[in-house]
Amino acid sequence: MLTLMIDGTSLLVPVVMALITIWIAKQFAKLPVTAKKWWLFAHAIGVVVYFGGVLGTMLLALSTKMTTDSQQIYSAHHFMSLFDWYFIIPGAFTSLITGLVLAVRTSWGVTGYYWVIAKWIGNIGMIMFGGTFMRRWIHGHIAVSAASPLQNPAYLHNRQLLFIGIAISLSGLIFLTAISYLKPWGKRTSATLS
Repeated sequence: MLTLMIDGTSLLVPVVMALITIWIAKQFAKLPVTAKKWWLFAHAIGVVVYFGGVLGTMLLALSTKMTTDSQQIYSAHHFMSLFDWYFIIPGAFTSLITGLVLAVRTSWGVTGYYWVIAKWIGNIGMIMFGGTFMRRWIHGHIAVSAASPLQNPAYLHNRQLLFIGIAISLSGLIFLTAISYLKPWGKRTSATLS
């Protein structure tokens, strides 16, 4: 399967996508109220898909601790990779792109509010973390889990790292969702607005 993010590009892909999105969005006028609602809806769907992928991965990872059957462990890791490809990656990029369009095409601006800056930096950071570490821990386990994974110290160590990565991912998503609703830290001074 084609790997979208290979170590060196885990930063490059989201940053380039963010810059292209910002440039394209700036070519258009501010969003009317109805369009803003639809973009907010698309943003919320992206977040839900992202959360669902991470939660599904967590449940599958937990299932590997509750069985000794190597076929079930292998299947769990196979489905984790599917969750990554079809929920986590699309959800993360949908959240990033829709969030940036909303920032650029509304009065918020990309750098107008501290909470907006925190959200796009946080989302890019989460994508980089997922592309650099989580991808290895999820996709790298498939081959290792095929035969006697519970007797393989490398598998057990990487599975522990996967749990830590899932905890970091969930914490990051909860933080980004919280600042999206609470909108803390206020507006930057007018001299430094985007």
